[in-house]
Amino acid sequence: MRLSRTRPTFFSHRLALVFAAAAIGVAGCGGGRSTTAAGPVPLPEELIVTRTDIQLLPLAGLNSAADEFSLAMPLDTTVAYFTSSRAGSAGRHSIYSSRSRAGSWSPPALTIEVNNEQSNGTPSISPGGDMMYFAGCDYGLGDCDLYRVESGPRGALAEEITPWTVPTNVGLPVNGAYWDSQVCVSADGAALYFSSDRPGGLGGKDIWSCRRGRDGNWERPINMGELVNTAFDEVTPWLSPDGRTLFFSSNGHPGLGRFDVFAVEEIGGVRMLTNMGTPINSGDDEISFSMSAAGDRAFVASNRGGAQTGYDLYEIRPVPVPVDPLMLVTGAVQDSKGRPTAATITVTDLIGNHPVGVFNTDPHTGRYALVLPRGFDYAVTAQALDHLFHSERIDVPFGLETNTRRTIDFRLQPISGSIRLLVFFAEGESSLERISVVDLDRTALFLRANPNVRVEIAGHTDDGGSASAAQALSLARAQAVKAYLVGNRVPADRIDVKGYGATQPLGDNNTADGRVLNRRVELRILKETAP
Repeated sequence: MRLSRTRPTFFSHRLALVFAAAAIGVAGCGGGRSTTAAGPVPLPEELIVTRTDIQLLPLAGLNSAADEFSLAMPLDTTVAYFTSSRAGSAGRHSIYSSRSRAGSWSPPALTIEVNNEQSNGTPSISPGGDMMYFAGCDYGLGDCDLYRVESGPRGALAEEITPWTVPTNVGLPVNGAYWDSQVCVSADGAALYFSSDRPGGLGGKDIWSCRRGRDGNWERPINMGELVNTAFDEVTPWLSPDGRTLFFSSNGHPGLGRFDVFAVEEIGGVRMLTNMGTPINSGDDEISFSMSAAGDRAFVASNRGGAQTGYDLYEIRPVPVPVDPLMLVTGAVQDSKGRPTAATITVTDLIGNHPVGVFNTDPHTGRYALVLPRGFDYAVTAQALDHLFHSERIDVPFGLETNTRRTIDFRLQPISGSIRLLVFFAEGESSLERISVVDLDRTALFLRANPNVRVEIAGHTDDGGSASAAQALSLARAQAVKAYLVGNRVPADRIDVKGYGATQPLGDNNTADGRVLNRRVELRILKETAP
């Protein structure tokens, strides 16, 4: 599937497994319509997988006598967000955060901006910790809705506190007049998974998913089908950061207790459903399996401690499923004077010209973080108010063997400046390659949004070949870019073209990296004409 450049999905499964079971009883996991029965159908003993290599370690610093579940952890594994009903919660359930110091968790703190007097919970955090999705109940379109909150200006807040902005309802078509809750956003930002009792499901609560459309908005949710859902309840979905394995809890599939954790993974092109077995599952309820953004830590909530402790959080060691190697991209965005800048980071699949994820920088530091699955070719674009956008290419090979870190810093130019366009040509050719359209479409959008701007498209080459041939090739490439922009409703009289050949090098032509820098097409702002 990766080799064909198709992004992983878990849609259209048709293997029916319908059994009776009891419904989950905690708010934030509860609410909505549930299917209840005397008890679950037990998994035959010979089919129970026992993992002797796995330990469940209670997160003592986070647990209380109340319920704790749904832990989310960004690339910064010193911070955790989770749901609790402990004393001091703003509503029936609230979202808390804690930081690990010297191996111990700090006293959990209520995330003031996110919570209100209603029930809030099941956070899902972006890799950089700049954006959180969560469920909020009793004040949206339905019983519970999905919300998004972003980090804002820090002001006088301490460094360890995330300054969240006012929550935004994700809106239609994701939310509706029913119970929509327990959201997970994929690590690359391309998909949402959540539990809902909306019509069109198989019964009770089902797992649904929606993809990010070409316009960057969420498409209409799709039911995950009979491999995942039953006539009973499926809750707390979580997608592994490599996009290969979907985890969820169910009381409709055969299990060890009432709610068990299940996994759907693709093996040899076939998607298979697996009960996670012991010690992850038990004769009690296990919900909200989750992983850190890099896939190197795993967590689950269980009430195996009894009614006096409710649901507690446990860390699963080691991580119970293999996770494909990931590209972990970090960096910072600055303006032309080197000052940190609040910017939007957009990740686009270059092959399909399809937006993958949209992230924000920390407004205080300009820093960002991304998790990119292997086997894809990406454009990463930084864009800020009153600045030109800037894109970089990241090709994450399918043969990536371990998690790899890469740093990409952006220095954005003012609208009066110039940028290097992310366009591609075959060697010695002037015909645009297909993957060039991502930045060209963004350029056309910029020019249509700024109708008073005139620009120069400047072609450059390295010093290979004769000076006349280099000048002719650079001009032809600049003309190819202009032709594309004119074909996308940019008036031709607003675009000048020039070929500079090898006369304006940025790098050393005696090195491969230098020659790459010199082979480029730039967009230069000439002036703003009167409206």
